[in-house]
This record gives sequence, structure tokens and C-alpha cells, in this order.
Amino acid sequence: MSNIKHQISNAQSAIGPYRERLLLISILAAFLILAIGFSLGPILEGPDEREHYCFVRELAQTRTLPDPRRHQEEFYQPPLYYALAALMTAPIDDADFDQIEVNPYHLYHNHGEEFISGRDNKNHLIHPASEAFPFTQSGTALAVHLVRLLSVACGVGAVLACYAIFRILWPDRAALRLLALAIVAFWPLVLYMSGTISNDALTMLLASLSLLLALRQMRDGPSWREASLLGVVLGAALLTKASLLLLAIPVGLAVLLDLRRSWCYALLTVALALAVGGWWYVRNWVLYGDPTAMQPMYASWPGLKVEPGQLSFVDGLGRLAFVYQRLWARLGANTIVVAPAIYRFFDVLTIAGLSGAAVKLVRRGQHRGDKPWAQPTTRQMTVLAAFGIILLVATVYYTFTNWAGNQGRFLLPGVAIWTALLAAGLDAWTPWSMRLPVALGLMSAMACIAAGCLFGYFLPTYRPLPAPTEIAHPLALRYDDAAELIGIDPELTRARPGDTIRITLVWRAVEPTRTRLLSYLHSTDPEGHLVRRDSLPATGNLLSTEWQSGQTWAEEYVINIPDDAEEQVAYPLIAGLYDPQSERSLPAVDEGGSQVMPAVGRVAISGPPDPFEPDYRFGEIIGLAKPDVDYQDGAIQVCLRWISLAPATVDYHVFIHLLDAGGSQIAQADFQPKDGLYPTSVWVVGEAIEDCVTLDAPGLPQSGWKAAIGLYDLATGLRLPVIDAGGQALLNDMVLISK
Repeated sequence: MSNIKHQISNAQSAIGPYRERLLLISILAAFLILAIGFSLGPILEGPDEREHYCFVRELAQTRTLPDPRRHQEEFYQPPLYYALAALMTAPIDDADFDQIEVNPYHLYHNHGEEFISGRDNKNHLIHPASEAFPFTQSGTALAVHLVRLLSVACGVGAVLACYAIFRILWPDRAALRLLALAIVAFWPLVLYMSGTISNDALTMLLASLSLLLALRQMRDGPSWREASLLGVVLGAALLTKASLLLLAIPVGLAVLLDLRRSWCYALLTVALALAVGGWWYVRNWVLYGDPTAMQPMYASWPGLKVEPGQLSFVDGLGRLAFVYQRLWARLGANTIVVAPAIYRFFDVLTIAGLSGAAVKLVRRGQHRGDKPWAQPTTRQMTVLAAFGIILLVATVYYTFTNWAGNQGRFLLPGVAIWTALLAAGLDAWTPWSMRLPVALGLMSAMACIAAGCLFGYFLPTYRPLPAPTEIAHPLALRYDDAAELIGIDPELTRARPGDTIRITLVWRAVEPTRTRLLSYLHSTDPEGHLVRRDSLPATGNLLSTEWQSGQTWAEEYVINIPDDAEEQVAYPLIAGLYDPQSERSLPAVDEGGSQVMPAVGRVAISGPPDPFEPDYRFGEIIGLAKPDVDYQDGAIQVCLRWISLAPATVDYHVFIHLLDAGGSQIAQADFQPKDGLYPTSVWVVGEAIEDCVTLDAPGLPQSGWKAAIGLYDLATGLRLPVIDAGGQALLNDMVLISK
């Protein structure tokens, strides 16, 4: 029966050799285009990319291996990737590398590991127009993009090696092979790391090739040719990254599973691996007392290690969650996040794949008569699983012991394993008749997600945000002959202490400036710390010396409201341009040519919701509890407890009139709530506002007078109508409190 099912499954999911080759070429072409697309991002913005390029540059210029004891560099890494890159860049004059400037406002909004979406100063470096294609004005830009092409080539090779592994695992399941291929080829992190300067792309390639050669020997039997090739590849892997020493586990296990035939060939493999890559570790042991050269690096960067007691178990688990998200789609220097829906897609993919793999494993174990251990696929998957487990354990250990260890890319050497695991798991849940449609559908979905990560998130992050076609709140402020501020959105922002808010300014350039200007958005609170954002224009993505006359752009600022911000205060915002060279803010003028304070909006810090049923309702907009009126020592204190019932569009004024027994006014107070610091137009529905005011009333008797309270619009003089709790309208639109 199982053979019949297998034949039906094959018939229903069959892909002929021609169609498979066509899909293979299409997927590889798409991978190549997307990887090159990622490589065209701004230079040296990848994870540790500047440090990796420093290694390349050191080799190209000095032709000697660098000292790993130099502070916070990648000089402890094995040299193969950097040597190949140095051969490419040696003829290029990259003297402008020393002129590269760090963006001083990079990651203003960094909340630990919870990076925020958007474009707000995600660029670690300042990128002038001279770095743009065709890279004729910057030798560094040319060299960087050439080396990135080396990574692209490694990425293509890694994808092909993974596909060859899938052909060994599933020789008669073309749909399953192509499903696995699509996952690895359109994996956002795989694509991104294939377009940056890093030894991770070569690590993926050599780890996948090593696993492929080990599996091939298990399938076809050992040979001197295959043993020699595996030894050379393993040696190259040892010269690429120290973590690839872990390849000894799966390769050794493959030998043990066929020890009688393989032991003599294994000796040749080990000898060649040590001959090709062993010298690096012997050299480090002799020079630094550490074969991996990591201890000298730690000595130069003492804060990198997690000391005992610094990291709790719970915090470590939180870092593992970050490793998982980085493994799928954290771009740039892990600072560019994509849409939550994309992460949810990968969550579903991971859960379905892992659970399906577990189900398939249980099913296979239940068929004892089939002797699953004797099946080649089982033995091959065991070898792959051994590498996956040890790599996962090493990554978890590194995450708990190293502050920089929570990197999803550290798991990329096992990308063939993770992909095969997910594909096999998905296959377990898929009905026979749906396996080909599901494979094709997931290919399309993964391709769309990968393209979306590139064109919808990665590349736009490093470009000015386009100005909206319609400006929500137009402004007309001109700053010398530099630029005009033409809009803000929102004009009023409501927030609570600890919140993160976004405010967008819209600009239009008048003409390029002679010096680099900064944009600013500040609150006018006395301490000046509530909102204080300074940035290069376009949140780090534009230089004022390079903008074009008439060019427009938007700046979306991400602002963290301090936890100790005073509640129920509305803070005015000012915005403009600042010249750091002359240390002056450019004056702002309005449409009439008058110099003005560049007030552009407000941020209102609300109190916590505190709903209650009011005793009085003013226009169904504002409610009032029964006022507390107290008379002592010739002064009357009136305490009011307001509640916002609906958004108000007017900043209403409060009036309090003291009336004698005959109704004549003997004292009054007119004011905005909270001394004008928290006007009614910024109140949040459900928020309670408490306010007390004192009126001088010397000689007033203890009784026989009234306090009249109401709200009115200062511009029109009209009072808000008021009703009591029973719905009865009150005379003269005011609340009377008799004493």
C-alpha cells in the first residue's frame, strides 16, 4: 500500500527534467538579481562591514596579516575571504576611505534590541553623492562594491550547493527539492549577507559544499578523488571562519557510519584539511597562545564578554528571540525591520515546518519493519542533524556569553539543514495532490517577500522620504536662501510618558548651501529635553550642500517621550535649520517676510485614563464633577475636576464669577485649564483633569454668595451649553454653587 501511495504521490507532484531546470534557472536568476540589488545599498552599512573592509584594506596595502589585538576589529578572523577580496581591490586607490564620516545621529531611537521601523538615521555613516554609481568619484565605493560581488558569487554557489544536497536527499521528489531551493534562495538574510562584505557568504558556501561532499561519499561510496576534494574544501573552510571547525562533527559522523570503507580515505581528507587550513591555527597558537586568536581580540575589547551575573536567564532567552528574528529578516546592521506580517509569515513557516518534521520523524519511527536506520535518507539526515544541533548549541552558548553573540547570521552555515528541515516538515502536512501547487505557491510567496524586503524596506531606508502629494498641515516658513518648511504631520501629537511617537516635517530646498546644515525639531519646555531631535536633513539621508533647488522631501522623526515627562502639559514645537559651523540657527520668516518664532505644532502629554460620570455636561464635549468651593482667610479656592467626553476643536476658557446674594459680581477669574499649559483641544477622551484656582475676596461673608462656573470660546464669546445629571439645561449656561 505504501508503494502505491508513493507512486500516486510522485505522479501527482511530478516535474519533468526540463521544467525543473527551467525553474532552477529562474530561481537562480532571481537570487542573483536580488543579491546584486542588496549589494547596491550604501557602502559599509552591513553588520561589521566597515571592520571587514579594514581587514581587506590591510591585506591589500601591507600584504601581511593584521594583528588581532587591535581594538574592535575583525582581524582575528581567518584570512581566506579577505585575501580573495584584497586581490580584487589591490589596484584601486581608496585613499578617500579616511574621509568617511560617522553619522553622529545614528540610531537615536535605539531601544536596546527593539529597533523601530522607518528611516530615522538608520545609516551609520554619512554618504555623499560621490559614492553613487558608477563609483568614479570614490575609490572606496568602487572597491566595496567589487568585494560585494565576491559575496554575491559565494551566495550563488551556496544556493547551488544546497540544491545539490536536496537532490541527494530527495532524488525522486523534484517538487520538494524546488520547495527547499526556493526557501534558501529567497531567504531575506541569505540574500542580504550575499550582498555585503563579510565572510558569512563564503562560510555558507564552504559549509554547504563540505556537507554535500560528505553526503555524496555516503551515497556513492568513498574515493580518493572525493576524499581529496573534501579535504581541500574543509581546509578552505578552516581558513574562512573558526566556527567551521564544527564541520568535523558531521564529516566525522559520516565516516563512522561507514567506517570499514571510509577510514583510509578519511585520513587523506584530514591530512589535506590540516595542510590547507591548519597553519592558521598553529600560527595563532605560537603568536598569541590561542589557536582561534579570539582571546587577543577579547583583551582589546574587554566589555564584549558577558561576565557572570550580568545576564539573567530570562534576558538570555529574550536575546535568543532576537537571534530568531535576525535569522529571518533583520537588514542593515540588524537595524532595519520589516512589516510585522512578514515576521508572522516566517513564524508560521517555522512552526509548520518544525512540527511537520517532528510528525514525519515519529511516523518513520513507528514503521519498525521498514528499518528506517538502514535507509540512506535517514543516515544522511542524521549527519545533517548533527551539524545543525552543534551549530545551534554553539550559537546559544555564544548568545549567553558574548554581548555581540545574538546574531542570526551565525546559524547561516547550516542553511541547507534548516531549509531541508522546513521543506520536509511542510511536505508532511501537505496532501499528495497539493504538493506541487503548494511548492509553487510558496516559491512565489517567498520571492515576493524577498523583493519586498529589498525594494520596500532596505533600499528606501537609505533614501530621503518622498514628500506627500497632499500636505496634511501646510506651513510657510523660509530659512534664509536654504530651504522652506512647508508642512507637518501631525500638528498635534498626544502621548503618554514612555511612548514613542512620530512627527513628519516636509521641506522644499531653495538652493544648495555652502556648509552642511542640520535640521532640528525641539520642544520649548524649560528643560528642553522632552523633544530634542537634531539630524542631517532627511533624517540622515541628504546633505544640504547637495540638495537641488525645488527638491522636496519629508523627515519622519522617531521620538522617545521620557518616562518622567510631566503629565497634562502641551509643549509647543519649533523646527528649523542650524549651521554648526557658525553656531547659529537660521532665522525663519513667514509669507509676509516677517521674522517669526518657527512654531510648528504641539506635543501633549496626557494623563492616565480615569473615567467617571460627571455631574454636569458642557455641550457633550466636556464633563465636570461637582466643584469643591472653599472659603478661608479672605480667599476662595475653587477645585474643578473635568473629564473629556469627546474631542474638542476649541481651546475653551473657564470663567468663575463670584456673585453676592443680589446676583452682582464681586470677583471673577478667566483662564485656560492648568494655567494654559493643557488646553481643552489636546485632552484625551476619558482623561480626568484636576485644576484649582484661588480668587481674592476679602470681607466676603461665610455664606449667602454663589460661584458661577462655565466654559466659553474666547474668539466668539459664546458659552458652551451645560446640562445637569438629569439632563436639565442650566440657566445662562453656567453651573451655580451656592454657599
